[in-house]
Amino acid sequence: MGMETYSIQVMELLSLERTYGGSYQLRIAVTQEDEQAAYVIDIDEFTFLGLEALGPLHGDRIRISPYSKWDPIRNTFYSSIIRTTGNSRNTLYFACSEAYLTLIKQIRQGELPPVPTEEEKQESAVETATVNPPQFLRQYSSRIPRIAVALLIMVGLLAILSIATGGKVDSARILGGQVAKAEVTKSGVPTAHVSASFSDLNKSAVSDAAEVVTADQTVTTEQDSIQLSDHETQSAIKVIDITEEKKFFGLPKEYVALTFDDGPSKLTKKIVDILTDQKVPATFLFIGQNVSHYSDAVTYASEHGMSIGNHSWDHSVLTKSTPEEQSENLSKANHAIESLTGAPVTLFRPPYGAVNDDLVSAAKGQQMKTLLWNRDPEDWNAKNPEDIIRYFHHVEAAGGIYVMHEDKNTLEALPAIIKYLKSKDLTFVAFK
Repeated sequence: MGMETYSIQVMELLSLERTYGGSYQLRIAVTQEDEQAAYVIDIDEFTFLGLEALGPLHGDRIRISPYSKWDPIRNTFYSSIIRTTGNSRNTLYFACSEAYLTLIKQIRQGELPPVPTEEEKQESAVETATVNPPQFLRQYSSRIPRIAVALLIMVGLLAILSIATGGKVDSARILGGQVAKAEVTKSGVPTAHVSASFSDLNKSAVSDAAEVVTADQTVTTEQDSIQLSDHETQSAIKVIDITEEKKFFGLPKEYVALTFDDGPSKLTKKIVDILTDQKVPATFLFIGQNVSHYSDAVTYASEHGMSIGNHSWDHSVLTKSTPEEQSENLSKANHAIESLTGAPVTLFRPPYGAVNDDLVSAAKGQQMKTLLWNRDPEDWNAKNPEDIIRYFHHVEAAGGIYVMHEDKNTLEALPAIIKYLKSKDLTFVAFK
């Protein structure tokens, strides 16, 4: 039996509100393939204040990251949202409780059933009434002719349906997330030390924060977004030449790409060795600040035919910078890389996937194309190599641009990842 294909969930924030009863509620729409479900969950005040401090959360499209990280300095968990306004996307971080993360995880894993739609409630009411007629009908059914009992049952059903539809909700609004409240457990997390310190985190995010871009934000039309060059590095290995004037890129179904962020590092050479031994090309997106510490790794990757791109100078959220600051940041990283490889850098991947028109223009001004991804195994958050390998077995590999990081678990998982992808008869590609 073939393994069922896993489709990526998209969590969208519909509303954040304080109720008259003093609780705090979050409305979330979860989309997976063509199906959508909605949840209304109670959250603790600590998380509510962290989200509220990000500013008005209505009017824009807000995606919620299902993942989090621990901040040992502030002694709290934090997660993120992606706010989309027109062509601009910004990643914002907020402090949250462990109870909130548990709820999000339960939704993601299907452990919290979505609240049924109004139509489903009506069907349930009809079924219940048929199985369990009103008590007075059961009490006197033996005394009343059967036809009279049938008539009374019908009257009872009509009354129930009338009550059920008295506050009916339009099915279109159901799909938009207008649902009843789901039962959840509140957290006892104290409300002190909320989002004030996280305003600094949103101005210059820590370098190992979660990258939370979802598939539908990173892929345009798969057949039109790239062109294949005639150059082949090895048999069945091709290089993708990004020639279209577009921000995001996908791959035709017969190809797959491995990309590695946040290097160079002490693991770069080991990753390159595995790729070279397996005759697999890959794209490395290097941070300028790291280049001087691991200059040999940059040269090593370049000499072994790997594609090398710019991942900013300092892994900051560049959408919060001015166009001049963006250009300076990218130029500084390019200079560090090019001084070692002797080749121009033509690729740019924005930290955290946060991108706007100014940043794309800044990259274009330095002859770079912007490259994102459409598969994210969250290897930075994996507890062991098996977690990463499991992700590859549960998503559709064809056309995938995988974002990974120079991490010990990723290194250990890499041989198994390559073996699995090769079993799919896909052509590995790098970008230039």
